[in-house]
Amino acid sequence: MKRTYAIIVSFLLITKVLNGQIIELCQGKSTSVMNGEYNIMNNVWGANTPQCIELDLDSSYFKVTLSGHNNGNNVAAYPAIFKGCHWGWCTSTNNPLPKQIKFIERIPIKWEIDTKNASGTWNAALDIWFAELPTGYDYSAEMMIWLDYNGGAAPAGSKVTTVEISGIKWDLYFVAWSSWNYIAFKAVTPLNSVQLDLRDFINESLIRGYLYTTWYLHAIEAGFEIWSGGQNLTTNHFFTNVYETSSPINFPPLPFRIQVPVDNAIINTYKIEFKWQKTTDPDLDDVEYTLHIKSNINDTIITNIKQNSYSFDGTKFFKPNTLYTWYVNATDGKDTTKSTNERSFTITGTTDIDEIKLKYDFQLYQNYPNPFNPNTTISYKLPKTTFVTIKVYDALGSEVAILVNETKQDGPHYINFDASKLPQGVYFYQMCADNYFVTKKMVLIK
Repeated sequence: MKRTYAIIVSFLLITKVLNGQIIELCQGKSTSVMNGEYNIMNNVWGANTPQCIELDLDSSYFKVTLSGHNNGNNVAAYPAIFKGCHWGWCTSTNNPLPKQIKFIERIPIKWEIDTKNASGTWNAALDIWFAELPTGYDYSAEMMIWLDYNGGAAPAGSKVTTVEISGIKWDLYFVAWSSWNYIAFKAVTPLNSVQLDLRDFINESLIRGYLYTTWYLHAIEAGFEIWSGGQNLTTNHFFTNVYETSSPINFPPLPFRIQVPVDNAIINTYKIEFKWQKTTDPDLDDVEYTLHIKSNINDTIITNIKQNSYSFDGTKFFKPNTLYTWYVNATDGKDTTKSTNERSFTITGTTDIDEIKLKYDFQLYQNYPNPFNPNTTISYKLPKTTFVTIKVYDALGSEVAILVNETKQDGPHYINFDASKLPQGVYFYQMCADNYFVTKKMVLIK
């Protein structure tokens, strides 16, 4: 009774004793439960309409008993239970947060909810907050895990893919706001009970570059985002804790693709510019690259490359009329990531491109205009009648268009390239004719 009385004094006019340790909170107030293990907050931040919850001071139970929200497309409230520190509220007992991600081994979560008598537009979602620093409110990322939802509620951002975690399929959403990264995992099939390891969701976000292991986990919340309605939304049970590891967990560099030369290229020079996507490391370690070039005759490895390109003079290495395969490894000094693709090219002779231009006068000119939107002209010149291919590739090296694939007579030629169906970005167009091979870059803007 003494404990209940203290709470009545603290939340005068907004707190009501219902039965024993069951109390009611109204209008944006918070209280600790289970001797400070968790805080329960009747959070109303997007509307001025009334909201009340009942809760049990000795358990994690809480229920929305009054909700007057009808907030259209904007979230009105997020009544929730949480552990950690968030916007000035901190749990006082058994609080392991903030904790740097690289020192977290596992984060078990158990949450049981009841939504069957709730109408309106709402979700039931975990809300997890991360920051670059262990103190303050300058958050770097928010991760939401949606269990249940109603009335057309959907996460922010765009759907990236569908992943499977803990045997459950989740639609993954992401958007990089100016303030923080927003990550959402939405259960494909709504759930009313889960046992999860939050570390699995963190790992999925790390390998996609949405989080970094140097950041700190600040708070773990479980509640109901309410746009409208929401009365009777109930948490019957919630548990979470954070278990740390004595040594930091290291992650390898993120997956990346090689780009140029494109696959199956025919090359008439021993001097080749290799390019690949720049990768990052989830631990923010420095990354070095290793270029591997091999054939059934010989192979070579170039190490300690700092950039995502390398100009290789293979005068003493390449053999004419030989097929070569290449790929790139990225390392942070501890773990290594191989490029997700390999590519092949054929060296057909010993003559340098510049010498071929002088001898045959094959020419592929820079497109005009460049940058362009959405049309540009690509011109080329042939010294004789020959078979010509001109293809367009995106920045990942995937073929997106074939502009020429037939025999052409000698002389100048012009192509109007319409890129209206392509997204903006960097593209490469490549011409192969006789023993002539060249690639040029163009930029589409929209």
